[in-house]
Amino acid sequence: MTDILVVEDTPESQAFIRAVLSKKYTMHVASSGEEGLQLANSIKPEAIILDVNLPGIDGYEVCRRLKASADTGNIPIVFLSANSDVDERMQGFEAGGDDYLVKPCEPKTLRAKIEVLLRYRDNLQNLKQQYKQATEVANIAMAGSSELGLAMQFVSSSYGIQNYADLANAFFAMCVSLGLNCSLMFVTDEEPLFFSASGPISPLEEELLEMLRKEKRIVDFGARTVINYPTVSLLIKNMPVNDKERYGRTKDLMPIILSVLNGQIYSLCAESQLKKQSSELSTSFAEIKASLLQLGELLAHNQGKSVKIMRNMMFEMSEFLPKLGLEDDQEDRILNHIEKAVEQSVQVTDSSVHTEETFQQVIQSLEQLLFRQTTLIEDMSKAKKLIGDVTEQAGKPATYVDLF
Repeated sequence: MTDILVVEDTPESQAFIRAVLSKKYTMHVASSGEEGLQLANSIKPEAIILDVNLPGIDGYEVCRRLKASADTGNIPIVFLSANSDVDERMQGFEAGGDDYLVKPCEPKTLRAKIEVLLRYRDNLQNLKQQYKQATEVANIAMAGSSELGLAMQFVSSSYGIQNYADLANAFFAMCVSLGLNCSLMFVTDEEPLFFSASGPISPLEEELLEMLRKEKRIVDFGARTVINYPTVSLLIKNMPVNDKERYGRTKDLMPIILSVLNGQIYSLCAESQLKKQSSELSTSFAEIKASLLQLGELLAHNQGKSVKIMRNMMFEMSEFLPKLGLEDDQEDRILNHIEKAVEQSVQVTDSSVHTEETFQQVIQSLEQLLFRQTTLIEDMSKAKKLIGDVTEQAGKPATYVDLF
C-alpha cells in the first residue's frame, strides 16, 4: 500500500486522518517537526500531510527542509491549517507546498486532496525528464537571441495561433529561453484554463492564481511574481531576485508581452463565441424552416380542400334547386348566398397563396443571414491561417510542444 506521512501534534486530528485514510493507505504519524523530518527521510512516503502549527520547528520550515533535500524534494506536501486566508496560502506556496487544506474538513475532501496529490506526483515524475530535455534544447536553440528578440518572435507567432493550448505553449517556449519557469491561467468565456511550463500545475498554484487575480496588477512574494491582466494571469516561479538588472528587465518586459497575450485570448474567445452562435443559428434556422414548410404545406392542403368543397356544392346546387319548385326570387336569394360564399372562399385562397409566398421570403432571408454568418467565420479562420503561414515562412520559432 501507498505510504502517507502525517505530521500533526493534535491526537484528535491524528485519529481523524487515520480513520479516513487507513483503509487505502499505510499511515505513518509524527507529532513534531523534528520527528516528521526523520520519518520522511526514513520511509520516503508518497505524500505528506503537514500541520502548519507544530511544536519546535513549524510546518513551513519542515516543508522548506524537505524540499531542499534531494531525497525528499519530490514528495508532494499538503499543508493542514485552521487559517484559510490568502497570506497563509502564499506562505505555504513560498515554502514549497503543493496544496493547502483548511481544518476541520470533510472526509471526502481529505481523500480527494490525497488522490490529486498522488496523481500530480506521478505526472511530475513522468514529465520531469522531458522538461529537462526541452529546456536544454530550447536554451541551445535560442542562445543567440536577445530577450527583446524572443519577445518579438512570440508576438509575431501568436497572431497565427488557433487555440489556447498552442498559445500557452508558444509563451512557455519563450519563457524557457529566458530561463523563467512559469504557470498561466487563461480566463475564457467558459471556465479558467491552467497551464504550466514544467508539466502538471499543482492545486495550490491554481488556487493562488485565482485568488491573486483580485489583488494588484503585479504581486511579488519571495522569488515569485504574479502579473494580472483581464484574461490572463502569469505566475513566474523563479524571478532573478539576485540579479537586479535582469530582474528589472523581466518586470518591464513581461507586462508588454502579457498585453499581447491578453489581446489574443480576447480574439480566441470572440471567435469561439461566433462559432457557437453560428452553430445555434444553424440549429434554430433548421427548426424554423421545417416549421414554415410544414405550415405552408398545411395551408396549401386546406386551400385545395376549400376549392374542392365549393365546386361540389355548386354542382349539387345546380342540380338540386330546379327540383324544389321555388319561386324565382327564392332561387335568386339562394344563389346570392352561394356567390358570397364563393367570393369569401376565393379571398381565403388568395390569402393562403400570399402567406405561402411570405414564408418563402422569410426562409430566403434566413438562408442569406446564415450564409453571411458562416462566410464571416470561414474568412476569420482563413485570415488567421494565412498569418500563421506567413509567420512560419518568415522563421517562426518552435513551440513548446515541438521541443519534446
